[in-house]
Amino acid sequence: MKTRRLRITRNLPEWAAIDAAVRVIRQGGIIAFPTDTTYGLAAGIYCERAIRRLRRIKGRRPEEPFVVIAADTDWVSELAAGVSRTHRRLMNAYWPGPLTLVFEASKAVPDYLVGRDRSIAIRIPDDALTQTILRASGVPLAAPSANLRAGKPALSAAEVLASFKDTIDLVLDGGTVESAVPSTIVAVGPRGLEILRKGRLVLAEDCA
Repeated sequence: MKTRRLRITRNLPEWAAIDAAVRVIRQGGIIAFPTDTTYGLAAGIYCERAIRRLRRIKGRRPEEPFVVIAADTDWVSELAAGVSRTHRRLMNAYWPGPLTLVFEASKAVPDYLVGRDRSIAIRIPDDALTQTILRASGVPLAAPSANLRAGKPALSAAEVLASFKDTIDLVLDGGTVESAVPSTIVAVGPRGLEILRKGRLVLAEDCA
């Protein structure tokens, strides 16, 4: 496999590049592109072959689920069960943005995507390019950061290719992103909020 590289404008994405990315996703492939946090990899969540391949190239164990990105809260409603008042308060306060929330997965979510406890981590990105890809493809995407296990997230297409050249199908080159800080991951439980990964977002005191 030879990885294709296409340059793209992040704020006003060119349709030819978006169309190429969507075709890869729909054919069960893997793309990389700049998000509102870091460069990320992405595959459609309803293609088991693509998710297994994504696990393999990321060095991710089966019990380690991926963060899923969605276009809006309607998509989240299809993926998540048991959305609590605390979830909704956080969603209203911080979405779209660099906050990932952990939910119980709905029955619509395939078993190969979730953790052993049937949890799913979801984020709505605040980024024109990411939103365009999501809406054009029409499916939520498993979207881990573009780095090998224990490595730093990629800040450019060149860094993506240094790790994943010829193992992914397409890289959208949108220049360099500002920071390698990923999203903050938060679980909502009976004892309150648990920060599973510290990231770019710092929660306000009334939410923490």
